[in-house]
Amino acid sequence: MDSKYIPDEAEQDDKFTVTEEITRVIGVNLKRVRLERGFSLDEVSARSKVSKSMLSDIERGRKCPTVAVLYKICEGINVSLPFLLKAPDKIVEVVKSQDLIRKGEFDVQQLFRYDIQTSMEITKSRIEPGREVTTDSHGPNVWEYIMVIDGVFTLILDGEEYELRRGEAVKFLANRKHTYANRTDQDVWAYDILYYGG
Repeated sequence: MDSKYIPDEAEQDDKFTVTEEITRVIGVNLKRVRLERGFSLDEVSARSKVSKSMLSDIERGRKCPTVAVLYKICEGINVSLPFLLKAPDKIVEVVKSQDLIRKGEFDVQQLFRYDIQTSMEITKSRIEPGREVTTDSHGPNVWEYIMVIDGVFTLILDGEEYELRRGEAVKFLANRKHTYANRTDQDVWAYDILYYGG
């Protein structure tokens, strides 16, 4: 059975890498449980045998603890490892208007960066007239969903061409090379969802 694919840090063009996001989550959870239980950093340090400065850096998201350090913290404050690693649930996340970022041959707005809980990332893209962009595999069992907002979008996959117009969409297994093209004289706008859940 294939394991779940998570994008490498090198693929992350957004605000946080996967490691930075996990580091941030651990810090938020550690501080929350420490304050809920009324522990000072000194007390957690004494209980866990992890230095106060290290604990402070972890809480601020400055250092990603090793598994051994995480184990000591969990033992010291009596919480499970999954508890420290679980991202807090967001009931609502609003994305305001963002500038376009140049990515190769097209422009991208990162609407929702890769989320370890949903295994998705969502972007809005603009492909200028006459542009063609070839992308390598996004990983095994990664599905891509493209919904055309405006213009005529062409997907080239395994030698086949799929032409999509405004309001149309396509879903495909993105584990191989594929090409996005705009063969018209007007901009193409599309939403692109990558689902890494397998």
